[in-house]
Amino acid sequence: MNNIQRHFSFGLFLLLLGCAPALAQTAKKPEGIKNKYQNIEVTSFEIEEGVKLPPESRDVIMTQVVEELTQLKKFKAVSDKREPATPQAEGPTVRLTGAFTKYNAGSRAKRYFIGFGAGTTKVVARIRFVDAATGETLLERYVDGKVWIGLFGGDSSGATRGLAKEVAKVTKKLLF
Repeated sequence: MNNIQRHFSFGLFLLLLGCAPALAQTAKKPEGIKNKYQNIEVTSFEIEEGVKLPPESRDVIMTQVVEELTQLKKFKAVSDKREPATPQAEGPTVRLTGAFTKYNAGSRAKRYFIGFGAGTTKVVARIRFVDAATGETLLERYVDGKVWIGLFGGDSSGATRGLAKEVAKVTKKLLF
């Protein structure tokens, strides 16, 4: 096997390995919930032990998640449970909880000078949709955001926005 074939095989292996969290979902999609929920409550995601995500980054990500869910224009109310005394909206409500399970700050310089995935910034979260009235878990899934390329190496904040967009995409697919 020549050198090019080995590099290609290794690259393909890394690509498939990176897709593993998306392929290993933890719950089946429940039936009968399409268009049922009129409201969503977003709670602050936990940071699992050993994950070196700065708390201020968590706050930025949570704000971005609320923004992305609001932009869906599918809910009567998107409430941020990090804020005190948010009034309870009427109608069926789903609660979004989660935990950050992986964070790699990456390196903009490596992305710029080396490329090919070197210096990738990545953030992974396990999200859970729960019926607010019954406490029943509707779906649990891993989502991620990453920056591996961009102008002058790409800004690492793209990974947090990517995670927020992925949360909104999963929400829309599950509930609407």
